[in-house]
Amino acid sequence: MPYSSNEVGTLVAMAGANPIHANPLSFPDHQSASYQFSPTFQPDPLATTLHFPNDVSAPMTAPITERSGWAAKQAWARHQALIKQLYLYEKRPLAEVMRLMESQHGFRATVKMYKTHIKQWGLDKKNKDFEMRAVVRKNKQRADQGKGSIIRIRGQLRDFAEVVRYWNRRGISIDDIIARRTASPTPEAVECFTPVPSPILTPEVLAVPERMFRCIRDYFEGSFESGTWVRTDPNFRCSTTKDKENTDECLAGLVIQCQSACLLFSRSMFQEAGQNLIAATAKIKQILSAELPMSLIELFRLINYVRREKRDEMALIVLRQFSALGKVLLGSEHPLSRICEWLDSTSPSGFDDTIVRCIESIVDQFERFVGPMHTSTLYARLIYIVVAKPKGNAGIQMLQKLLDECKKTLRPHDSRILLVRGYMAEIYFLKGYFVEARTLSQENIACSQLVQSTNARFYEQNKNLYRVARSQHALGEVDLGIATLHKVIDSIVSRFGSQDWMLRRILLDLEDWYLEQGRWNFAAQARDWWEKLLESIDVD
Repeated sequence: MPYSSNEVGTLVAMAGANPIHANPLSFPDHQSASYQFSPTFQPDPLATTLHFPNDVSAPMTAPITERSGWAAKQAWARHQALIKQLYLYEKRPLAEVMRLMESQHGFRATVKMYKTHIKQWGLDKKNKDFEMRAVVRKNKQRADQGKGSIIRIRGQLRDFAEVVRYWNRRGISIDDIIARRTASPTPEAVECFTPVPSPILTPEVLAVPERMFRCIRDYFEGSFESGTWVRTDPNFRCSTTKDKENTDECLAGLVIQCQSACLLFSRSMFQEAGQNLIAATAKIKQILSAELPMSLIELFRLINYVRREKRDEMALIVLRQFSALGKVLLGSEHPLSRICEWLDSTSPSGFDDTIVRCIESIVDQFERFVGPMHTSTLYARLIYIVVAKPKGNAGIQMLQKLLDECKKTLRPHDSRILLVRGYMAEIYFLKGYFVEARTLSQENIACSQLVQSTNARFYEQNKNLYRVARSQHALGEVDLGIATLHKVIDSIVSRFGSQDWMLRRILLDLEDWYLEQGRWNFAAQARDWWEKLLESIDVD
């Protein structure tokens, strides 16, 4: 079952309190003994359970058959994922697949029917030129990013030497194929993964990540092919037909409030951190119900961030809340529920590496379905770079290369260029290159004037202006940073009022900067405003 408010409170207290003296249901030093959490969301146990149509483990209904008794077209579509699992991933002989399908699922078909559909689905084992070209392109792209590659074609592991021999037999060099690079999506049958760095991991340890990668692939495949996820204009993220309540903002609120909770924990403000955390987890029901295409990668990014802040208990709360509510709202066999459950069972030593590889798998799936220059693909690639945290300046170099690719392909003021440049500015800031971060952010502000969407323009301007303020403060220009921060606050309040999630985070910075200058009255005003906003947090 999902965490109750008291259980969340217990874990929150564990995260910040002395385990010897702390009352497990209270926040030490920052709340009265009578303080109680407002109840967080409790799912309706009678809620309709939805089953993911292409999940190989989901219960199957009796197949529709023709009058002849052979499987009909609808039955082939329904059982495609299961046949693929048995024939391709489990490597069972075709005769055994046919026997299992007929005895266990009432699915009756001839050898010729199976071979026809296996060919249509791309499950046959013959190498194809367009797939082998894609392997060469993908291997080169990943090598340029400093990543090794495990290659799998239609579920079969391949050595890159096999690919080289394939082209040598045709009298074509690998360099010739690379020289003819195109921006075409990676074929469905081709998969590339980053090798696990540790040679001591056992097959049992590796089994969970491999199941997760396969589940991610099936989730994307089922969602796009069923029409649940919609391919949008390349300037916008992919959408979902199940979102009726603008859940994108809800997802952003979950991330921001969890980040704020981490910051408050670091200041020993346990009661306030708990309120933020409860408000954040209360959004999970809506996020799961909408099944946003970006939900999974945002969850991975959030878990990674929280763990880096040394708040493993908070990561546990969020992950298990997703898993428990997912089982109630979507069904225990739904990919979101299974991925969260598997991630929770992942070995601590391999947890962060599994997160990075899952995000990389999501990047590959977006590229496969919507292409390399779609906003969803670019956003996923940016998250991968942030989470993978390459050594030294490798992350900046990867972002610069991506930015160059965008500039070659897109119009000068395309919103996707602003997206990549903004992430590059943030990496510069995190690396301590504050002048470069400020310059890129100011460039983005100027370019955002030409963005057609009013909401996107407003978001870009304020996000980059906030980074300019942080850069000014880091460079010792505290007064200038405070003045810029006030501009961001005024802009947010004028558009969204004083209840915006980001405003709460900014006011914490404003209070700190006033305290650094000894301007106690101004710091107290910022604190009072922040506390009033905290009281208004909706945890229903």
